[in-house]
Amino acid sequence: MTPTIFKPINWEYYGIYKRYQKVTLEDMTVLDENKEAFDVIKEYAEHVVHKLDAGLGLIIKGPVGTGKTTAAVAIMKEAIQNKQSPYFISMISLLDKLMSFRDQEERYEFEQRIKNCALLVLDDLGGEYIGKDKEESFMLKRIMSIIAERNQRSKSTIITTNLKIKELKERYDERVIDRLGSTNQIITLSGPSLRKEEWREL
Repeated sequence: MTPTIFKPINWEYYGIYKRYQKVTLEDMTVLDENKEAFDVIKEYAEHVVHKLDAGLGLIIKGPVGTGKTTAAVAIMKEAIQNKQSPYFISMISLLDKLMSFRDQEERYEFEQRIKNCALLVLDDLGGEYIGKDKEESFMLKRIMSIIAERNQRSKSTIITTNLKIKELKERYDERVIDRLGSTNQIITLSGPSLRKEEWREL
């Protein structure tokens, strides 16, 4: 009998880079005040195929360092293990990528991917710089259009953000945020930052 050969997963293809390639829900530090929210995240991950089939997503909000990105990536990894095709990108990278394309075919292929992937994770919505530059403003409207189109196609989107829902509505297209509210469960993580960083004077 020929042994089964398992190919290693190319995490970067899905937008998951080295820092997050080993994260799992089981390894996450969960503060007491976040246990209820974490239960919702875990339930979503355990039933990820059903959630994606139904076009359901999450909005994970809270202060910096509370585990929003880690939770989103852990869900993505469950989707990948279940032969789904998610894609992760930060808002800063998405805006930069859309503004840097010079080849229209490459832009089209990229936009088709983020429109049609089984699960799109938009990390740190609100963390991108919104200036008065006309091209940047146009790109942000384009991103909102893509989110709206995914919603209309019942494509699942997970959004992480440091902003409150009211702030998202003020900063972006209120109609798009309202539509997401009908399909995306809102989860709030709270507490101090879980990141362990040392600052040293140079």
